[in-house]
Amino acid sequence: MTRNMLKMPVATLAILLALTMPSFAEEAGQAYMKSMEKMNADMKKGMDPDATKAWAKMMVAHHQGAIEMSQTVLKETKDPMIREMAEKAVKDQTQEQTTLKEWIGKHGG
Repeated sequence: MTRNMLKMPVATLAILLALTMPSFAEEAGQAYMKSMEKMNADMKKGMDPDATKAWAKMMVAHHQGAIEMSQTVLKETKDPMIREMAEKAVKDQTQEQTTLKEWIGKHGG
């Protein structure tokens, strides 16, 4: 901290410090982008000559993206409807992933 900063009113100093810290919106945006990039890359890996197998593999990756994005919003949101939907998404998408992975295992995925 510089000498000039020490002479600033506390409110001004607080505002300057807040402006230098990344906001949750920035962190969430980065987390969403990371989730989507990973999901897209993993979906491409799921490509298969068999359309049924490709769909199942790509949906596992797609569901993982939904889980990660839901977990991101759950870290911050206070909105009860969004919380409920995100919690349900995590539960439902996890169950569907398990079912799809079992199907892929049985069908030589």
